[in-house]
Amino acid sequence: MYIHSFGRFVGHPVEDIKYYKQDVSQYTQLHFRRANRFVLLSLAGACRCVHGRGIGKDTGVYLTTENGNLGDTEAVLDQIFHQHQFPMPYNFINTMSNTASFYVAQSLELFGRNLTLSSKQFSFERGLELLRSDQLCGAVKEALIGGVDEAYFSGQQFATKFERNADTIDMVEGSCWLLIKDREEGALGRVAAIETFANMSQVLSWMKARAFQGPVQAGFGLLMSAPEKQAIIVALPHSSPFDYISDYGYYDSATACGVTAFLERYQGNCLVHVNKDFLGQFVVLVIEQR
Repeated sequence: MYIHSFGRFVGHPVEDIKYYKQDVSQYTQLHFRRANRFVLLSLAGACRCVHGRGIGKDTGVYLTTENGNLGDTEAVLDQIFHQHQFPMPYNFINTMSNTASFYVAQSLELFGRNLTLSSKQFSFERGLELLRSDQLCGAVKEALIGGVDEAYFSGQQFATKFERNADTIDMVEGSCWLLIKDREEGALGRVAAIETFANMSQVLSWMKARAFQGPVQAGFGLLMSAPEKQAIIVALPHSSPFDYISDYGYYDSATACGVTAFLERYQGNCLVHVNKDFLGQFVVLVIEQR
């Protein structure tokens, strides 16, 4: 899985949706009159990823997200349970988060495989695993894969979920994408490994038995504890911590942000990213930069 391009759109939420429409209009001539925040957020990152690049019409789209269209879903629930009325048709239709991947394909004139995936805490990683399987069986040669999520609109909701003060984390929304091909020529780097482990002991054993190319940057998901991070650093001699969450802020599919930030900052390095879910499972993602 060779990475040929990347695009990142990350920032604090802007209330006026016209801001997103103006941003997307720089990359496509299509007019998205009824598009919502989640759709425009998806387009902002995907269009940046392929801007100025020729991609095949059969390029697939793999949109990964933890929460999907958070804003419209909240609006519909409010209309039903608090206002005791039928939801507005526009809000109701837009709760279908997989329409965003359709809009990405439509704007880029793509006719390949089109999927929206979610997997708690591992959405981007599971999307990469599926793309890898599709490439190995020959179903896909080229694909766009992105991690897209709106920002938390409730600090209390975030604190309840992660058991930490929301004031200690910069809440952002993000849309970060990779253009993946099955050929090495012209690539910026490659996805060298995606591995799932049941516990930290397995993670450390795997790392100690593996050789990594170039200087290693160690990145971590939000649920990784300080002792777990330290154990990873010890298992990776001469590695440096890469705290992309502190640099760019947090949204629920932030692994995608970490990968694009690594590709932008480093050359000839290796990113070893360790993510953790609420069940105590771990996923290790290794990206080798050229």
